Amino acid sequence: MRTVTCVLALGMALTAGTLAAQTAPTVSAANELFAQSKWPEAAAAYQTIAAADPANVQVWQNLGEALLQQHKAPQARDAFQHALDLHSRPVSSQVNIARTYADENDHASALALLQKLIASGYGGIIRPIVLSSNEFTRWKDDPQFQALLAQTVPCQSPEFHQFDFWIGDWEVQDPQGNVVGHNLITREQDGCLLIEHWTATTGGQTGTSFNYYDIQDKLWHQLYIDNSGNAEAFPAMAGTLTNAKMVLLTDPSKPSISRWTWYTLAPNKVRQMAEQSTDNQKTWNITWDSVYVKKN
Repeated sequence: MRTVTCVLALGMALTAGTLAAQTAPTVSAANELFAQSKWPEAAAAYQTIAAADPANVQVWQNLGEALLQQHKAPQARDAFQHALDLHSRPVSSQVNIARTYADENDHASALALLQKLIASGYGGIIRPIVLSSNEFTRWKDDPQFQALLAQTVPCQSPEFHQFDFWIGDWEVQDPQGNVVGHNLITREQDGCLLIEHWTATTGGQTGTSFNYYDIQDKLWHQLYIDNSGNAEAFPAMAGTLTNAKMVLLTDPSKPSISRWTWYTLAPNKVRQMAEQSTDNQKTWNITWDSVYVKKN
């Protein structure tokens, strides 16, 4: 009898374990509930999954959103904080935490967190998230919130304007004053990108470059592509504004290094010069020299 009882107990335990495994929510099932905006059901599923897999970042993020949509701000904030602690999308996770404060109408806490992100250089990154978040709409007429939102307009800091002297419609001359081409430099993407449109007077040769300042490495970058189909002829460059000169270099680890320099000669006149070094930048040979004269 004792043997039979043990066997029955073991069978019941195995059956219970099997049923539990069968009824445990899966991430895909939770995501389906989330996609259907079934917030209470999705939150319950994510909570179960998070308890079993606490390192699953996406689960914490979706749990936070499902809770926030139910206006359960403190619980949502805790879930978003878990995602942040796992070093996942730190900027958007902090904006999500600010959203939980906004849902509680905690003006000071929400704006303080957003201001911290702006001070760290992430204003342009958080702007679309803030603008698309319903939690902040209650403050659309609030002067303090509007002042903060104005700070998120991207690429407005002085670094993004260091290459402004190159913007314009230019006639390009060689050192002897002969016109060798025309170049139109435009500011685009809310001031985050300068685009070069080069056309040689000899015909047949055109080129376009994308020039931008990156807040991550704090360098200017250029990628130039012409109509030759030979992209390797113009390796990507990076550099900084030094002594009022924009100086960009190709990869210094390569045997041959190119250095391009732009600087203002006089009002409406800019020099552009290219040099090459094959001895680890000990000596340089000029490979291109030109003067830009702005068209009236």
